[in-house]
Amino acid sequence: MEFLKTHRLFTAAAALLLAAAAWFLTRPFLFGQTKEGFLFIDRADPGTPVVMSYMHSAMRTPIEETLLVDEEADGFILKRLRYRTYGAGLPYLASEGRYREEDGWFILDDMDRRFPDISIRNGVINNGSLTVGKTVYHLPDLMPLGSELHLYVAPLYKGYWMKKEMR
Repeated sequence: MEFLKTHRLFTAAAALLLAAAAWFLTRPFLFGQTKEGFLFIDRADPGTPVVMSYMHSAMRTPIEETLLVDEEADGFILKRLRYRTYGAGLPYLASEGRYREEDGWFILDDMDRRFPDISIRNGVINNGSLTVGKTVYHLPDLMPLGSELHLYVAPLYKGYWMKKEMR
C-alpha cells in the first residue's frame, strides 16, 4: 500500500511539473538577437511597451518610438512617435496618427502601424536605448557599433528556432 501512495504522489508531482513547464514554454517572450546570439529574452505579454530612443542620424535630435506587443503576442504595433525637429524619414501628416505639439516635442499618437518583427542598427551617433517594460538596454554598451538587433515576439519554445540569419 505504501508503494501505491508513493507512486501516486510521484505521478501527480510529475504531471504538475510537466504542466507548469508546458505553460511556461508557451508564454510569449521578446527576443533581442544579434549576430553573436541573444542580447536578451524578456517576457512580453500583449500590450507590453517597447520604447526605442535614439538620435536622428541627420538632424542629431532625439526620437522616441513607442511600440506595444500586439494582441496575439506575435508582433508589434507602433503607437507613438515623439521627435524634436522635422527631418528625413519622419512622418508629419495628420493621416498617419493624431498629431500634436507638447513641451517642444512633435508627437504622433495612435499610429497603429503593425510589424511582425523589427531590425535596428546600433549607429555611431544614435546613442540608442531600448526599454522593454521597465528594463532599459543601452545599446552602445551591449553590442558593436553598426551591428543589427533583430526584435521579435514568440513563445519561448518557438523563439530559438525563429532566429534570423545575420552576417
